[in-house]
Amino acid sequence: MRIFLIVLGIVVALVLGVGGYVYQVAMSLEVERITDDLHMIKGLGGNVGVLATGEGTVLVDTMTLEAQGAAIRERAEALTGEPVVMIINTHYHLDHTHGNPAFDSGTRVVATERTLGYLKELDADYWTGTAADLLPNETFEHEHVIELGNKTIRLLHPGRGHTDGDLVVYFEEERVLHMGDLYFNEMYPNIDLEAGGSVREWSATLDTAMTLPATTVIPGHGELSDKAGMRVFQAFMEDLAEVGRKAAEEGKSLEETLRDADLTSDAGYVSPIEIPFVAGLDHEFVITRAWEEATGAVAPTD
Repeated sequence: MRIFLIVLGIVVALVLGVGGYVYQVAMSLEVERITDDLHMIKGLGGNVGVLATGEGTVLVDTMTLEAQGAAIRERAEALTGEPVVMIINTHYHLDHTHGNPAFDSGTRVVATERTLGYLKELDADYWTGTAADLLPNETFEHEHVIELGNKTIRLLHPGRGHTDGDLVVYFEEERVLHMGDLYFNEMYPNIDLEAGGSVREWSATLDTAMTLPATTVIPGHGELSDKAGMRVFQAFMEDLAEVGRKAAEEGKSLEETLRDADLTSDAGYVSPIEIPFVAGLDHEFVITRAWEEATGAVAPTD
């Protein structure tokens, strides 16, 4: 009994310690200035865009926790001197949307129609009670242009990749493109096949996004970048798609594919989630997803 209590005490201490560490990491936010009116807030949950328009602040994504959303709101409004009047959610995943409830009911929340559908279908347990007030209330299918104050914001759904509902945000006056999770900079991407994501189509989707005349690119995760950085990531996705294609063509099992895959363009890649005892995205994960799509082992959600 004494040994059991000692072990139980150690387990509880570890859980509390890891939980405290995760919360501390989650609440650590860094700000990077891109232009006088545009900043990037970096933290656990990806990169948030902050735009001053003269008629209110626009945010792109809100991270994972409501507490993070509150901290982002405070930091953003201090940077711009303007209240947050609009949130743009690049896709439905919790690390980009679950901070939404920290904002006022009635805030303009923009997303694609597919993103709203996935929030309601795949993440319904979170969006109950007052949280539901911060679901997207302005949606579109392919393209959407927003004029606010002295800024023009172009939203585009460029195709399948991370999911089949991601949008990218082009800040026209700043010539900056926020890619959301369609671009992980030197990090392993999440590939949500169940929500229509596609390794095979991701490269073409990036081509469409790169038609926008941006000089600077904000990735969903990783350091500030540009189109040259996007092309490096695109080459990796093309290599990954080829791994899946060859495996399907040769009738290889997943185990054989993991063993034989000639994928080296991810050298130096890390997981966007680097927390002790928390499994992240890695080399094995992306190869598995490529194999699952190519062989039809996983089909998108209808």
